[in-house]
Parts: sequence; C-alpha cells; structure tokens
Amino acid sequence: MLTVAAYARDRLTLLDDLLRFTKDAGLTQVQLSWEQVARAEAVGKTSPSSPRSAAETGFEGIVERLRSEEVEPIGLDAAVLDCLDDETFEKQMHDIRVQMQAARWINAGHISITAGVRDSTNFAYVARACRSLASRSGRGAFGVSIRNAEHSSVEQLDDLHRLFYEVGDNALTLDLDMAEFQAAVVNPYDAVISFPGRISRVRVCDVHLEVTLAALQRNRFAGPVLAAITDGPKWARRVTTIVV
Repeated sequence: MLTVAAYARDRLTLLDDLLRFTKDAGLTQVQLSWEQVARAEAVGKTSPSSPRSAAETGFEGIVERLRSEEVEPIGLDAAVLDCLDDETFEKQMHDIRVQMQAARWINAGHISITAGVRDSTNFAYVARACRSLASRSGRGAFGVSIRNAEHSSVEQLDDLHRLFYEVGDNALTLDLDMAEFQAAVVNPYDAVISFPGRISRVRVCDVHLEVTLAALQRNRFAGPVLAAITDGPKWARRVTTIVV
C-alpha cells in the first residue's frame, strides 16, 4: 500500500497552514519546504550559518510541534539551486548542506533539489551539486532526489537522462512532479517507464493519474505520493482511495 502525504506548491506557505490541511485531509505525513521550516517560530527569522547552529536555534521545537500534531515529516524541499559562477555555487551548496542537516535534525530523512530556470542556471553546477549531495547521503540512510520543474534546467526527460548519466550514482533519485511535467508538455507516464526503480516520490495531479500510478506500482514504487494542499482536502482523500 502506498502512503499519501501533503505538501504545498507555494514554498512560502506557513507551516501552520500546511499542518491544518494535513489534518483536514486525514493525512499523517508531510513534505516540508526549507522556507516553511526557516519561517517557523522555533527556528527564528534567520537561517543558521552552520549545521551545529541549526540544532541550537530550535529545530527541536519543530520536531515537538509535528509530534504534538501526530504528523510525520518525510522530506524537505531545499532552496532552489540557480547559479552561473563558482562563487554563487559554493554559497548555495553551503546553504543546501545546512538544509540537509536540518532535514536530519527534524527526522525528515530526505531532501529534494530543484534546479533554477535554464537562463540562470548552469546545468554543470546542478550535476555537480547532485553528485556531491548523493555522495554525502549515505547508502540507504538518507535520500536525495532531483525534482523536475517547468522552465528549469531539469525540465525534459533528456535533461534527466543526462543528469543521471553525469551523476552516475543510484543514490540520486527522481522526485517526479506530474503537474510540472504536464506544464512542460511531458507525459508523466513516459517519465515513469523511463526511470524504473529510480523514482523516490511522486507529486500527483488529476491528469493521467490512474495510469501513472499503475505504472509506478508495476515498477514496485513504494511511495510516498504527495498531494498539494492547493487542490483541497477532498482531492487528497480521493488520492488516498486510489493508491490504497
């Protein structure tokens, strides 16, 4: 049986709003964004400058908040990686490593990377970042995925084929966003059959849903399935009935 978790397409959605939707939809798991975590009261208004200070600024408070709501975090969407020079790359990689450590502290167990738009993102930096993060993840101990997005440097299936080839590490998986593929005129079903065994989660939309999920399950996809809060609690409950 696949599990269904909630997430917010808008990264700036408040944690309170995400948790409220999660409860209304009868779900018990969430995919958080770094922006939600950083804006939470327990963390404070500034992002931590190092992995150790991340713990000291109060990530324990977020863990307690989630526990009190009986909601389990299953992943963290990192800040967008968009850079064209070494200096910006090093700064963004530092930030993402901090976010990766934060995901560990809140027991999320997974981080998803999204590349910036093509005109402001060098694909070589995306591959370099994914290679570095995947090597840091530890076999089976922590998940790292790349999320497809319309207009990004990881938009088309060819982009993903190239990325997985250049990274060359099966520790990097695909965070498959069906709505983003649809917007980029890519059938998400084609993505499923193109990367069997390499999909770690799927963000669903109401187009080609049943056939895509059926293909995923034939490939022994274990989930989770992510439902956007903007589509409403009824939609999330419908997804739950489909994936069971």
